[in-house]
Amino acid sequence: MNNKNVILAILGGIAVAAAIICWLVFGGSVPKNVELGEGVKAKFNASLKNSVIQREKDGKKMWEFTIGEIINDKVTDTAILKGIKGKVYRSDGNYIDIDAESGSMKMGTNNFALEGNVKAINSDGGKLLADKVEWLQKGERIIATGNVKLYKDEWFASADKAMTTSAFDNLKLQGNAMVEKGGDNQ
Repeated sequence: MNNKNVILAILGGIAVAAAIICWLVFGGSVPKNVELGEGVKAKFNASLKNSVIQREKDGKKMWEFTIGEIINDKVTDTAILKGIKGKVYRSDGNYIDIDAESGSMKMGTNNFALEGNVKAINSDGGKLLADKVEWLQKGERIIATGNVKLYKDEWFASADKAMTTSAFDNLKLQGNAMVEKGGDNQ
């Protein structure tokens, strides 16, 4: 009986925490702008530190991130992310480990952008390094820009911009592009 009460208390705490996180990330009634007179405006944004965010579709996890700080900008309906580590789950069962300094996510979509020493390592062996990476859920597309380096099997590619899929196939490179077999193994 005592264990049952402890479990119910823990589940209740988790439910309350989840409701607060959802309110901070997806809603709430925080004022967007407040007129302070003489043309001065203040903008209030909700902020949450050391959090986990994730997206699921039809009971299947699409991605999950541990975030150092989330700032919910209600004016632009965007979540600003800092200190990102996480996983993007591919439809074939593999996943991509993600690490980035910052990023943003438009609320209500499954798309996001990561910036600052972005590192994406595919569970089946591919790796992507770039200054900025955008994830487009539809088609599991990746658009990387700035000092792009891709590694897949014995292949190495670099460019100013790269477009590929989460499986790192159908690669398209633009600007100072180079592909070599057996090159720069990192």
